[in-house]
Amino acid sequence: MEAHPLRATDTNNEGQPTATTVTHGHGSAQDRTLDRKTWSLFLKVSLLVIGTWGASAMLLVLLVDDFSKSGTFGDSFGVLNTLFSGLAFAGIIVTVKMQNDEMREQRKELQKQKKAAQLYHRERMFLMLLDEFKKSRERRFSIADVRLVLRECLYDVPTLNARSAEAGQTLVKEVDGVLVGTVAETPLLPIFGRRIQRHERCEVFIKTFRQAAESASKIDPLNPTEYYDIVCNSMSDAEEALLFMCAVARSGVQTLSDPQIAKLRESYDEIRSKL
Repeated sequence: MEAHPLRATDTNNEGQPTATTVTHGHGSAQDRTLDRKTWSLFLKVSLLVIGTWGASAMLLVLLVDDFSKSGTFGDSFGVLNTLFSGLAFAGIIVTVKMQNDEMREQRKELQKQKKAAQLYHRERMFLMLLDEFKKSRERRFSIADVRLVLRECLYDVPTLNARSAEAGQTLVKEVDGVLVGTVAETPLLPIFGRRIQRHERCEVFIKTFRQAAESASKIDPLNPTEYYDIVCNSMSDAEEALLFMCAVARSGVQTLSDPQIAKLRESYDEIRSKL
């Protein structure tokens, strides 16, 4: 099986994961859109102020016949003060709007940087766990290796012989019975579930698999199977079948509700007759 390439990380010459440089920026079209909105707001406020000033000037002309009777001549220019004050107020509104837009864009940029940093950290942890998982056995298990593990875990069960080739098939029948709900008793599964956790060849293998699988599901919550496929691609069919039987021994038929465990069943169904 071919390995699935990682999306957001790369490796250097020493094999250490490095983050792919991600650049974030705003396109010129977006900048022009924001500028148009800002100037549009400024023009609207300015027109409102000018309209108010013009209306007040017209009312002053229509209602006052003799300006000398209504106050000193300088007071008649108070309407101009209103205009300039209004325009200054409009400028303040536009300035506040521009600052608010900049702060909003800065928050978005910080969120993008935070997500990129989290993704890098998660992928780095995933690569470390995947490396540990690959080192958990000298080589990938073959079907013969899995058959040997099954016999070693079940060898002293009274109903089975230590060298009997029926050990694996008897356990497979119990697993199949659990999955379809037809077997009331499963004497081998509990024994297998306990002993496989302490088996010298499987203890670290099972532990590191669970860690890598859990890490893979956290990298991209929207697509939790993509990185998990990388874990599966690093295993043989026999290893996936062994892990599936471990899951059934631990959780029974409930394992089928877990998409990660359900994926392991594909390999189990392919080689179950050879175990």
